[in-house]
Amino acid sequence: MVFALVFLTVLVFISVSLLLKKEDRVMKETEKSKKSPIFLSPEKSLLPLGIDDSKLYHLSHSWAAPSDDGNVYIGYDNFISSIFSSNVKVKDLPLVGAHVAQGTKIWDVKQNGHGIEQLSPISGKITAVNPACFADISLSSDQVEKSWILKIKPDRMNFETNNLMKHYQAVVHNYALKDELIQMVQDEKYMNDGGKIDPDFISNIPDKEWEKIVEKFFPYQHLNEEV
Repeated sequence: MVFALVFLTVLVFISVSLLLKKEDRVMKETEKSKKSPIFLSPEKSLLPLGIDDSKLYHLSHSWAAPSDDGNVYIGYDNFISSIFSSNVKVKDLPLVGAHVAQGTKIWDVKQNGHGIEQLSPISGKITAVNPACFADISLSSDQVEKSWILKIKPDRMNFETNNLMKHYQAVVHNYALKDELIQMVQDEKYMNDGGKIDPDFISNIPDKEWEKIVEKFFPYQHLNEEV
């Protein structure tokens, strides 16, 4: 009789312990599922796409790249990361569910008080924002360039691609622009000892010199300001 009571007592303790462990596990999984992807580190969110050949480029240096699910990745090209050669903030992003039109402002790229607007390469509905860019933190401009910023469900992709450059055209175009940029910053002594643009030249350049860069490489911004 005593043995039976001891056995039942041990069995109850084991059952309760297993039940508590199961509940604890369920609670942890529930909390994990509630966490927004915004808490992912930038390294986990800014994954290189590796699909350069399929990208189509807007003159504001944004690009569109179709994905397998019918959406289109949107990002910025390597000319942006040449100018903003250190850490940047991608600001004023549209919300998921918002609609953007081709050629309208889609976000700001800013570094130490200097920034430019970029325009949407296509029209459509925002279906996702990269968590790293949605957070108000500084990011490596090179990392952002290789990844994506938004996902869009396009309205009329086939029609609007007529207004965009193919990858090889953008490579030639940006190569020429980068040569001009290097000449400008070289004249203003913003090259480092390795013959490359100083990654912090944006921090040191006077506002008037920055305005010259914007006027030369992003003239559409002045047109937008006049409207």
